[in-house]
Amino acid sequence: MSSHGPSFEDKVAASIDAVKDRSLPGMARNLAFAGIAWGVAGLGYGFMTSPEWTWGAWLATSFFFLCMGQGAVMFAVILHGTKAHWGRPLKRIAESFAVVLPIAWLALLVFLIFGTDTVYSWSPAYTQGDPTALAPHGQAPAAKEFWLAKGFFEARQLGYVALMMLLDFLFIRNSIGPDLKAAADRLGGPVAGWWSTFMPSGDAAEAFKSGDYRNEAMLPVMGFGYAILWSLLAFDLIMSVDPWWFSNMFGGWIFMSSILLGMASIGFTAVVGKDWLDLGPWLKPHVTHDLGKLILAGTMFWGYTLFAQILPIYYTNVPEETNFLLVRLMLPQWAWYSQLVAVLVFLAPFTMLLSRGLKKMHRPFVALTCLTITGLFLERSLLVLPSTYLEDTFPTVLFLVTSFGLFAGGLGVTVLAVGSFLSKVPSVPVADPRLDEHPWEGHIHAFDASHAAK
Repeated sequence: MSSHGPSFEDKVAASIDAVKDRSLPGMARNLAFAGIAWGVAGLGYGFMTSPEWTWGAWLATSFFFLCMGQGAVMFAVILHGTKAHWGRPLKRIAESFAVVLPIAWLALLVFLIFGTDTVYSWSPAYTQGDPTALAPHGQAPAAKEFWLAKGFFEARQLGYVALMMLLDFLFIRNSIGPDLKAAADRLGGPVAGWWSTFMPSGDAAEAFKSGDYRNEAMLPVMGFGYAILWSLLAFDLIMSVDPWWFSNMFGGWIFMSSILLGMASIGFTAVVGKDWLDLGPWLKPHVTHDLGKLILAGTMFWGYTLFAQILPIYYTNVPEETNFLLVRLMLPQWAWYSQLVAVLVFLAPFTMLLSRGLKKMHRPFVALTCLTITGLFLERSLLVLPSTYLEDTFPTVLFLVTSFGLFAGGLGVTVLAVGSFLSKVPSVPVADPRLDEHPWEGHIHAFDASHAAK
């Protein structure tokens, strides 16, 4: 060890050795199970009180966690494509959120089997077989009826996510395989049996070069695949809750805000789990500073694309387009909710992230990520619930018990799934030479680095 701290090789060795004895902390496990219990209780209360609200909340929550998992994986893809050194300590955490996707996919499957007739007004059961129910102001109802045919609709949604999960698996296998090989070589064998599914043969350094090359080839497939599949998923699952409303920018708004959600989730996990994951040598102030700048950019893009959708709908004043917004922005039971979403997703994060110092301080940074994650959950719910719950008053108890119960339950499942994965793998990409800081990197510190731990 030099006077400047442990060498890069020593830090890598310590990250590998930490895997042997790592397990999810008891407090995190207890909170996760408490959240799951709240979700189960909230579901029971919701189905007894208002199935319409409950199925709408189920859809919004399933979609939210699909976006969280895939958005985080796409951040890992971005780090790989840009060859970014600064974000390498976050790459494994980003990849770990892929384990959320199969669980959210199963939740979506349950909704598509049991909930579509309650949520979607175009469903034959909802419209009671009335063929005019889909005839929207001069458009061809036959084409829309074909696209929204129940079986075809359900198969598409499951197929979109399944195809994206397949791409994620191939990308993550290429990425994590060399790290598992390097860890197994040092530890004398795999820590978990499933390592063999990902671990390549041969030398870890050669395996990294091979996996890196394959992932380079996958970059355009991942990028275009995500943009197309997540746009279609957003159009079908969310926009069709009101089959007469449409926005061309809706898909882009959703898939970009999903990356924002992924970045906030990664930042929260990295900072809160810093000691558990032995990230102290890697999670330096400039890492959260740079991640904070990207979250600021994502926040600004969310606000820009939201305004860019609302503005043309406002000045064209076409009934097919305005109704969706009028319900959410003007009705008293939903107007306050829309304002809360704007504060949590845009106004508060934007104001906070203007501070350079805040992005380097762990506690304020965690608070910021919590605002963004909660705000985006409320935003996904706002897109769905006003079209499924048509009463004149806001159901406060249903909202707090059922909607937030599903949110808490989903977070509990996410903690258990992501935590179980991270407990069995090196917390950083130990075989990746870009994990070492680039000699050209330089950051201006507005205050003493010791503040970063506060």
